[in-house]
Amino acid sequence: MIFFENILDELSAKILIADENLDVLFINKSAEDYLCTSLEENRGQNIEKVFKEKIDNEIELQEVLEKKNSLKRHITTIFLKDNLQKRASFIASYFSNDDFKGIIFEFFDNTKSGSLVDKMKKRTAASVTQAFSRGLAHEIKNPLSGIRGAAQLLSQKIKNPQKKEFANIILKESDRLASIVNKVSETGFKLEQSFQNIHTILERIPIFIKNIEKQKIQIVKDYDPSLPLLEIDRALISQVFFNLATNSIEAFKKKNISGKITIRSRVAYEVYINNRKFKTACQIDFIDNGPGIPDDIIDSVFFPLVSSKEIASGLGLSIVKGIINQHGGSIDCSSDETGTTFTILLPISEINFEKTTRKEGING
Repeated sequence: MIFFENILDELSAKILIADENLDVLFINKSAEDYLCTSLEENRGQNIEKVFKEKIDNEIELQEVLEKKNSLKRHITTIFLKDNLQKRASFIASYFSNDDFKGIIFEFFDNTKSGSLVDKMKKRTAASVTQAFSRGLAHEIKNPLSGIRGAAQLLSQKIKNPQKKEFANIILKESDRLASIVNKVSETGFKLEQSFQNIHTILERIPIFIKNIEKQKIQIVKDYDPSLPLLEIDRALISQVFFNLATNSIEAFKKKNISGKITIRSRVAYEVYINNRKFKTACQIDFIDNGPGIPDDIIDSVFFPLVSSKEIASGLGLSIVKGIINQHGGSIDCSSDETGTTFTILLPISEINFEKTTRKEGING
């Protein structure tokens, strides 16, 4: 064991190993530095002594042990000793042999300069998406107006009720496409913001899924009740989650699998959103167990008209990103063969967060 510990200590990867009771067995030197702790003071202690998230995730880790799978956290806030907080990603993977059964954690730093290339790629992608969206909207609007005008004239002249109904369908669908085009174009977003409970919006997702999909899809809700109200456009933010749900459903159908969607809300602390620092933000993780998004398009899923077998719409995710951007937020995507995670960050007003915190303190 000492031999393997020496090898792990030489790695730059940040490794923590816990046994089946979630007690710490080993922390390599890279992880000690990253987690601001030491193996000496934590060996045999529960991993919560080393790090934890805002809401305890022990149940999820027990599930990793029982199902012998893995748990992924993409850009989350972890809490260390002495009230330290850190933005991080980690993977917790089940491992066993003749002498050991437990979980191996690997942590990834989201703030190091090594991720600068990825940030630049995403920023460039966002600029291209915005420019392409404007051009796409301009090219579609004129012929769409012509189609609608012609359908309107036909509707007025046609006497046969059945044929008139066909003209009305063209009108209705033209209006729907016009609405999408307006949402894609930068100037089309006119936010009607008010303070909303994000969980009230998220609660509509199971109803939406039930209405469009007969196959039973499991919905797991993991909400943080401490989240304050957000100043958002309720209709547009609802559309964001409906589009994400639709993509997941289509992925489930194509692979003919029993679908599971996990919706997680958290308060994220000390985060950067579009190069601006915020003390607090609302983090929504939308996770499915679908087949994942191919590596060759994962960096461009928010581009208009980018699609694959696992992504049903070429406009859905572009619209999602546009709506989130207009709210001053950000959306990221991570995916592999076990599923896809979309992580949304929406700024929280400091005044509103303080009011909520004080109110909870009074009520408590």
